[in-house]
Amino acid sequence: MAWMPNERIGPLTDEELTRFLQEPWNARLATVGPDSVPYVTPVWYEFDPEARAVLVVGRQRAEWVAHIAANPAVALHMADDEHAEHTRVLVQGRAAIIEGPVAPDSSPRIGELTRRLSLRYLGPDGPAYAERTFDRPRVLVRITGDRWRTWSGREWHPRYR
Repeated sequence: MAWMPNERIGPLTDEELTRFLQEPWNARLATVGPDSVPYVTPVWYEFDPEARAVLVVGRQRAEWVAHIAANPAVALHMADDEHAEHTRVLVQGRAAIIEGPVAPDSSPRIGELTRRLSLRYLGPDGPAYAERTFDRPRVLVRITGDRWRTWSGREWHPRYR
């Protein structure tokens, strides 16, 4: 892992945000179910700094995918639980299914992202793991934030003191 927090306390700069989100944190995606109850699930992600968007590949029948199809309101949380500074990013916004359902072996875009994510999260053997299921439908989801909150440091934000 390349991310090392510094001694600064406060929100992340754009450059720090991009460096932080390049790490393979397990993100927690919160969706809203049909009963209006929040649903949280871990997901792998890729951050697109130019679009300031997060991409996620989901299984066609995943519960959270159905939630997004019915209600695009989401929250996405990434956190460094390894260091005492506990750097974190919270994105509140909208999710959109931008492709699929389609099997990765029939979609160059979903196939390539699935390979990149499996390599990033599982290491050199990751793509072999992912490709065993390339005939199973997935969706490509883009998450855009209406609100981004970031923090790093060993001190509370002033509003909590």
